[in-house]
Amino acid sequence: MKSQDFNQQLGATTGCTLRLLLGCVPQEMSGIKHGVRGDAWFGSVRTANEVGLRGHDGVFQVKQYHSLFPKEYIEEALKDAPGGVHILLEGVTKDEVSLVALGYRYSRKTVLHFVLTKNGGSSKPGDPYKMRYTDSFGNICIRNVDRPQVVSNFFASSNTIATHNQLRQDSLKLEKKWVTQNPWFRLATTYVGICVTDTYLLLNYHKVISISKTAVEDTETKVSIQRFAGILANQLIQYAS
Repeated sequence: MKSQDFNQQLGATTGCTLRLLLGCVPQEMSGIKHGVRGDAWFGSVRTANEVGLRGHDGVFQVKQYHSLFPKEYIEEALKDAPGGVHILLEGVTKDEVSLVALGYRYSRKTVLHFVLTKNGGSSKPGDPYKMRYTDSFGNICIRNVDRPQVVSNFFASSNTIATHNQLRQDSLKLEKKWVTQNPWFRLATTYVGICVTDTYLLLNYHKVISISKTAVEDTETKVSIQRFAGILANQLIQYAS
């Protein structure tokens, strides 16, 4: 992407974000302000600044690209804080764009970092993070961990690619079941896995196969991707014959 627009001046991640924004009509022309969310590959102070300069709002997770971001200060401030605590720091860039640095501690070990334009989200309480843990008897328990609305909204929509990869790699895991040294077969396996996962998510979205009632308890459960893959394979074999 080195030769693409914006990359030489602003870097690959910011440049990619701005090219994706080119299709969005500016607010002064449409009256619509777009909200942009990006994971850690896109997230930096520079990206948030450039998005704000163009009249849009944005929320970006910050990990490796933390230049100009008060990462060390936030981690020190939240060092002894319990899960569910967050901190907000507001500043203005040299381009006079108001940005907010947000640090959110969802466990005693991990702090998540975000940079957002001033109107990119709300710090009011949002949907809690459901933390799963095992008690002393081996039971799986769930504890609700507070988090600001901007963080819960971010994870409600921005992790769809991660969800797809997790379903394909960790649940369906064709690459682990169809082990091969043939690169072409390996590539074909991945393509099959992508198509199966796409179809599974599409049918779930339209509620075609997402619910299955058990005869014993009459409870509704989600059809697993493994079971769906079996149904799909059976149908394809029947169609082929």
